[in-house]
Amino acid sequence: MKRRNSLILTALSALLVLLPVALYAKMKVEVFYAKVADFSSYKTYQWLPTKAMGSSGIVENEEYFTPLIKAAIDRQLAAKGLKQVPQGGDLQVATLVMKSASPQLEAIIYGWFPTADYIGMVGGPIATVGRYNYEGTFVVNLIDSKTNKSAWAAIARDSLDRAGGSGSKLGKAAEKMFEKYPPKPKT
Repeated sequence: MKRRNSLILTALSALLVLLPVALYAKMKVEVFYAKVADFSSYKTYQWLPTKAMGSSGIVENEEYFTPLIKAAIDRQLAAKGLKQVPQGGDLQVATLVMKSASPQLEAIIYGWFPTADYIGMVGGPIATVGRYNYEGTFVVNLIDSKTNKSAWAAIARDSLDRAGGSGSKLGKAAEKMFEKYPPKPKT
């Protein structure tokens, strides 16, 4: 019994040590841009339908994410001096949000039982403890309307809490992405 309690305490201690590391993981942002794009010529932008990918597939203009995405991106582009137009923008804004879940085994709980002749003990797993890790991905692609090619794109990835948490993190992701827009010319 003491050994079993010791194993449980060891597993719980490991969980308490590793859990904060997983919860405070940093948002990862990658930015890509066309080296031939003239970012000083972009003054206006227009929206393409936003896309959200879930377990049922890709949904355009999804009712929860679309207003959050548009508000976050509009705020960043306005701060960069770009103006939204209904049609004929210098840039077209395409976005995608995704949420994925991956299972993680936290602990295996072993039980110790007497043998049939009560002389020894045998052990084996009696339960497992696990959880799902949720990760959100937010993609923004600014497409040059004249060439119909990407001028600038960014991808942000971050962990999400069980409730989703993705709505509150979209604004932070957009801020972090657009810190790198327009790209600095290489000297």
